Amino acid sequence: MIMPPLQSYCQTILCLDFDGVLHRASDAIHLASGPTSGPLLAVQMKAQGRLVWLDHLVDVLAERPEVAILVHSTWRRKFDQATLAHLLGELGDRVLQPPGYFVDLSAPAPEFIRQSIEWVNESRREAHVADLTLDEIVVIDDRPEFFASDEGVGARLLLTDPNQGLSVPQTRGRLAAMLDAARSDCAAPEHGVGPTSKF
Repeated sequence: MIMPPLQSYCQTILCLDFDGVLHRASDAIHLASGPTSGPLLAVQMKAQGRLVWLDHLVDVLAERPEVAILVHSTWRRKFDQATLAHLLGELGDRVLQPPGYFVDLSAPAPEFIRQSIEWVNESRREAHVADLTLDEIVVIDDRPEFFASDEGVGARLLLTDPNQGLSVPQTRGRLAAMLDAARSDCAAPEHGVGPTSKF
């Protein structure tokens, strides 16, 4: 059986920032000059103490296979979908990045998120699956000012402490609750997933 694209069967989208979420916001990355492969970059990031709280995200998503990941971090401007997937390790197959010709990679985060949702919904319409709305997304970021101009996307924001990110148990608990509440009632029928109730 051929699996449909991730965007047509995910039920929730986690819009993920890196800096201030997966490591301290003050920890700038240092890249070697010249092209770098995804696996090599992942090793470099680990050596630099980046993505140190990724395991916490893995734990939160372990029992939530319906959650796809959209990287809205500024890292989206540096790295392609395959590289971002490598950086997220075992969560790599959940990474949902629209092609650069469909979205404006330089756009502010809320606009990028909205454009990305429209790209997701184009695939869902082709698969005869209901559109996802802002109600089915959760945004995690440490910079509330980036979302001040968009009430709709801003209302979906889980704010992290830029120095502690996902290392804080209460933040992980809130993320889990928000993801569960955001789960779409409209599942792709070919996956045999029935509707679920939101709390």
